[in-house]
Amino acid sequence: MGDPIVVTGLGLATSLGFGLKENWRRLIGGESGVALLDPSRFAVPLPLPTRLGAVVPRDRLADAIRGAVPRSVWNTSADVCHAWLLAALEALAMAGLAAESLRDPQTAHSAEPLRGAQTAPQAAERHPGASACQTASPTGTAGTAFAAPARVGIYVGNGAGAPTFTEQEYANVYTAEKAVQRDISRMGVPKYMASSLAAQLSILIGAHGPALTVNTACSSGATALVLALDQLRLGRVDRAVVGGADLPLAGSVLKGFSNLGALSPGNEKGAAACRPFDAGRDGFVLGEGAACLVLETARAALERGARPVARIAGGAASSEAHHLLAPQENGAAMAECMREALRDAGVAPGEVRHVYAHGTGTLYNDRCEAQAIRAVLPHGPTVSATKSQLGHALGAAGAIDAALAAHGAEAGEAIPCHNLEVPDLECPVMPARTVAVPGWGEKGKQAILVNSFAFGGHNATLVLVPPV
Repeated sequence: MGDPIVVTGLGLATSLGFGLKENWRRLIGGESGVALLDPSRFAVPLPLPTRLGAVVPRDRLADAIRGAVPRSVWNTSADVCHAWLLAALEALAMAGLAAESLRDPQTAHSAEPLRGAQTAPQAAERHPGASACQTASPTGTAGTAFAAPARVGIYVGNGAGAPTFTEQEYANVYTAEKAVQRDISRMGVPKYMASSLAAQLSILIGAHGPALTVNTACSSGATALVLALDQLRLGRVDRAVVGGADLPLAGSVLKGFSNLGALSPGNEKGAAACRPFDAGRDGFVLGEGAACLVLETARAALERGARPVARIAGGAASSEAHHLLAPQENGAAMAECMREALRDAGVAPGEVRHVYAHGTGTLYNDRCEAQAIRAVLPHGPTVSATKSQLGHALGAAGAIDAALAAHGAEAGEAIPCHNLEVPDLECPVMPARTVAVPGWGEKGKQAILVNSFAFGGHNATLVLVPPV
């Protein structure tokens, strides 16, 4: 298998807050980011039968990004890119790769300086990753000097683009009163183009390797991780900044998913509306978020004294070639994707102790995934589905679960399953009820699976193991 691929940095931004530690604490405490939405947040008024969502708080997001990056970055990027950059900066800081230390010394002088150290304490208080590019120097005194920026790749999944910004632009031009009507923003194109997520981070940290935005709908973040894993194994890059970001809670997106019948109509249920694998499930709640993982070869991490928190032992991505919206009956293609990921990782099915399920809370998809899990993992590892607390963050969802899995891999911990009160006999899964993963530490390998199964039949599965 060659040099193992390790995780050395993690970053999160979700409806529960900014930072890995805050999210982990609130998730294991049973908190939810799902709430009724304020109708005034939508730029274009629409009749919305479903009014629930898990929103990344925009006031905190705006404060944090302004304290973390130059004006030339935040002023030319949309909210989804802001969330992604904050998650990435947190992951880079955790990895000991402060942003300035990644710049090529020959080109660093031409770039706008990152924000000064005088604002670092305030920014760091707002967001754990905000000081990552403020306290560094070109010689890497606050991070590890990185002499090969061409060997750093960026891979970010995004499913919905920047719909809140795009919808606001539409409102400014087509629905505003003539007295206040405005033209399209001069920075409109760079703000809503999905490729800007990878491009802005590449410019910010001076990474000259591949900078790719990946779109496979709801599995985009997980697919980006599989792609980065392959690139690292092939030796095309030594380090990769990888993840996913989606902030899709625009009125048009919410109405579109509602019209598809995918969303829970249970506005009165609030945080209990999304119920993966429960007999009373009736759809998902749309969420928002961003997650980032810093991956590198074990040799590269060892050379700079970095401490891995987990290994990505393997992964797989596949297409069902079946239907645009529905998986194959009994989850047959899902199961094959899981098997391929295990083969790639060299992990036996019986060594899987926990599964972060895609678990949307929709009737058919949950049943198919549960049957796939039972077919591949008949020993019945525990299962959790974080969409019950975070909503469905589309292209970010798989990366969020991968970050949580990596965080808990060494200690054998995982987010418990929530809102599963009445088991569905057609969904034969073992819900996780405790943070501690049962059987962790027993003889043999220990592994956590992360599933991400999307519209279009875009499937992806990751296998994570402890760092050693």
